[in-house]
Amino acid sequence: KQWYQRRVVITAGEPIICTASNVAKSKTFKTKTEFTCYQNTSDMNNPRLAAQRMVIMDCDGIQSVGKSWETKTYGSQYMVGVLDKETNEMTLRPASLINLKPYVKSFEDEDVKMEKEMSYGEKYKELAMKFGANRIQKTLRGKDRVKEMESNTLDEAMQEAVASVDTSNLTEQADLHHNDILPPINTEAKSLDDVFLITDLITEAEIAALVPFTTVLRACTQVHVNAWREQEKYPHFMLSRLPVVIEDDHLAHLYLSELLYISYLVTLLKLPSKSLGNKKTSFPNTPSVVIDNMYKKFTSQGQRDGKLRTSMSDKQRNKLIAHILALTLLVDKYCVRYTELCRDTGVKSRVLSDTYRSMGCSINKLKGQDKGQMVAVLKLPVKLPPLVLRKGGKKRE
Repeated sequence: KQWYQRRVVITAGEPIICTASNVAKSKTFKTKTEFTCYQNTSDMNNPRLAAQRMVIMDCDGIQSVGKSWETKTYGSQYMVGVLDKETNEMTLRPASLINLKPYVKSFEDEDVKMEKEMSYGEKYKELAMKFGANRIQKTLRGKDRVKEMESNTLDEAMQEAVASVDTSNLTEQADLHHNDILPPINTEAKSLDDVFLITDLITEAEIAALVPFTTVLRACTQVHVNAWREQEKYPHFMLSRLPVVIEDDHLAHLYLSELLYISYLVTLLKLPSKSLGNKKTSFPNTPSVVIDNMYKKFTSQGQRDGKLRTSMSDKQRNKLIAHILALTLLVDKYCVRYTELCRDTGVKSRVLSDTYRSMGCSINKLKGQDKGQMVAVLKLPVKLPPLVLRKGGKKRE
């Protein structure tokens, strides 16, 4: 800046301590490290402006710059000792601390003007290709080749897709988007029990693998349920429906399998993105077939930073929420109070309401003693409105 024009000689009464990060003096470099201090002389009568200083350090051809706006050094945490060799006495003087940071000069030519229009990623790539290690440069070149191949393949696929579009059946194709998010729904069902099939939500292999767990749940008492509630072992939606009093063994097993599967899906929904890859620690004492099927349906894997990462997109998250709500309809016989489900999943009530409506349910708000409770009711005939997509729940960390 223009007011840093006058070089100020640092006297013994104005000591400055400078620290420089990421700078190490080379043993082979013979030039000395030089420090220069500039002061704002635009208005010396103004204490605030007169106290503005800039220190520049030249070391091995690298310039580091630091600024200080302190009006006075009184009460400073740092002191500098000045030794008088004649009297052998040391005088302590307060000193200000200035942190120096490396500074790279830019030249106003056409190349630099073009760089200003580049994105952060492009600038990082250009610097890495010029000054980065061989390993980093090799990785970047490999990514460029992959992007070029994917771009060519995508262009060819788009051309084929555009050429094969059939506009004669747009009404039928408009409802296909439900299948991407919602589980299979039989809109022509004559009975509510035929709208959702449990085998479409839980495979037969998973139901068989859950037999030992449902046996334990069937034998539990209210004492066990209270202990699980204190330990927060299962969602409140599940615990509020235990213990189970169903005489038929097969029906009891299916009912408890639905509750257990809801518990597993809620756990998956609440997992932070960093913990999605830790299957064993996130799902202890869970059948492997259940874990594998859940991850296959609701997560995806890809390479990132040279490692295989597991992630969940917004679309997969909406699909997972819809799967949970479909199971709650089976558990509660198509009339669900889902207020406690909002607390279990961390998903906002309006998101659950929109998803229930997308599956053909009507939403009611209870009054009287149960005031504030939200209820989703499924009735025949099932009519699917346009699907409303929202980002469910809290933001993933």
